[in-house]
Amino acid sequence: MLEQLAAPTTTRQTHEVLYLGRDASVEQRIAAKLNLPFVGMRVGGVRGKTFATQAQNIARLFQASKLAARELERFKPDVALATGGYVSAPVIWAAWRKKIPVVIELPDLEPGWAIRATWRFSRQVAVSFEQVLEFFPRGRATVTGYPVRQAFFQATRAAGCAHFQLDMNFPVVTIFGGSQGAHALNESARANLKALTAATQTLHICGAHDRAALEAARAQLDAQAQARYRVFEYLDADMPLALAAADVIVARAGAATLGEFPAVGAPSILIPGMFAQGHQSKNAAFLAARDAALILAEEKLETDFAPTLLRLLNDRARLETMRRAARALARPDAAQRIVQLLQEARA
Repeated sequence: MLEQLAAPTTTRQTHEVLYLGRDASVEQRIAAKLNLPFVGMRVGGVRGKTFATQAQNIARLFQASKLAARELERFKPDVALATGGYVSAPVIWAAWRKKIPVVIELPDLEPGWAIRATWRFSRQVAVSFEQVLEFFPRGRATVTGYPVRQAFFQATRAAGCAHFQLDMNFPVVTIFGGSQGAHALNESARANLKALTAATQTLHICGAHDRAALEAARAQLDAQAQARYRVFEYLDADMPLALAAADVIVARAGAATLGEFPAVGAPSILIPGMFAQGHQSKNAAFLAARDAALILAEEKLETDFAPTLLRLLNDRARLETMRRAARALARPDAAQRIVQLLQEARA
């Protein structure tokens, strides 16, 4: 998750930003690409861990809080924006002790342990949907929507197909297991490669761990099938186009699912992971209840992955209904609403 500390300069449009986040992480690599000052913290979760790991990670939380306090003293921000997760807790605590106003952006449908423990130290909690307001006292949370890059709203299927050199007249599937990949999803795709490449063009964002095995499986296909199956370890700038190109996205159900998939208006088949208090199941159920997604349980991947995908691809009316339902959940002004909360907090 991301922690940002912003200090406006004398010009209205320009802000100095310091990013405090998890060390050796995807967000650290992204910050480096964007030339954003980044301070890495070594932190870890507590819930569901062994006693030894809990003790180690609690000690790391205290160390991270001291590091955050030093960085706050040096940077002197006007306001802090925290996006939840255990890595945000030491930043929120340090900012509160130094009387720096905090705004929390909560992407999930329910607050996790870190937000439940720290929201009282914030001025406001920005939530993505009306249903999340019930977890906070009246007046302490505001519905802003889920903020995503404008590139997601601007991406089109035509542009995505052109970028990845795909045939617009042949079905496109994008498989995405999150920034680290999802082993169960990757394995299911590998086991069904022949069926996938016979019926679809597939963009597979798999993470680092399984890429070699998937590339080896691809090499066993004939030339036409290989051309229809592309493997990527991770996509950043190209991700909006990869999602927009898809007739169907097959993915885990992390928080980004609630913002990025609606932004591109993409139907999805979601395989929620059973970790982090089961929040992915809640995300998937939210989208499925609004006809924007189908849910496929992980234990049914082996038998139902290909049949479920192919059945949906052949139901054009259902796909159009899901596409409209997903698009209806998008909030293009979410980032601007959060900026407004930041400005109000520092006033």
